[in-house]
Amino acid sequence: MSAYYEGILMAVGINVLLAVGLWTTVSTGQFSFGHAAFMGIGAYTASFLSLKMQVPLVPAAFIGAIAAGVGGIVVAFPALRLSHLYLAMATLGFAEIARIIFMNQEALGGAYGLGGMNGTTPLLVWVAVVIAVAYLWLLGRSRVGLAFGAVRQDEIAARAMGLNVTWIKVLAFGQGALITGFAGALFAHYTFFIEPGMFGIERSVVVLLFVVFGSMTNLWGSIFGAVLLSLFPEVFRFLKDWYLFAYWGLLVALMIWRPQGIWGQSWSAIELFYAIFPRARRRSLLSDRPSASPEVS
Repeated sequence: MSAYYEGILMAVGINVLLAVGLWTTVSTGQFSFGHAAFMGIGAYTASFLSLKMQVPLVPAAFIGAIAAGVGGIVVAFPALRLSHLYLAMATLGFAEIARIIFMNQEALGGAYGLGGMNGTTPLLVWVAVVIAVAYLWLLGRSRVGLAFGAVRQDEIAARAMGLNVTWIKVLAFGQGALITGFAGALFAHYTFFIEPGMFGIERSVVVLLFVVFGSMTNLWGSIFGAVLLSLFPEVFRFLKDWYLFAYWGLLVALMIWRPQGIWGQSWSAIELFYAIFPRARRRSLLSDRPSASPEVS
């Protein structure tokens, strides 16, 4: 496989990890603009360990993920006293604080960044994707996953049923930060160089778009959104700088005609196919229509 296709596979896999990491938080009804900070924590922690202490990539990535997860839990306790727009603003502030800290730490390269990391491979990235997706799929079918859905749909009713809503939200926030931190570690060793500007608000918005585009209520939808939007610049590379107009035009059209995302909660793979190819649905309906019975003279 050429280096070009390997790069695409790794970029798509890392974006899928970022998307499912944020989806874990969104699955409890929380909107966060701080996941770029957790990605940065994982990236800088793993890069520091691999460059300064010669720690292999996989252990360094796990340590970076744990650091991001702990950071997510620490941020979650005060932040989750807020909700909706106020929570989004608080996490946005945390992301900006983290970026400034990265920029002012000489041990982390300061504003010049860190370089020289390597070791990420498509196999490693996609093994991480499979493990993360399998874990979240199983979690969604457990009592904890059902509790996540209950909190998302009606927090007051969930409290009335005896659920510890605060613990559930902190758990979701911490798990999402952990997965995002691991993705950040792989990202740093994929790009060979990181600097604080890579983990700003723009990164958080892009990851949020993956989830919104696919589905905020369906794990497979967030994966679908991450894959599709990751490949979009490659498919429309012939448009050069104009591809952004097509990119945003697609998102505007989605918000108008499908605000719940391409892969809504009630959509199966067959329904998604029919949404993309509506003529196939019409043909199926015509073929299923009973033929007219012959008239009796």
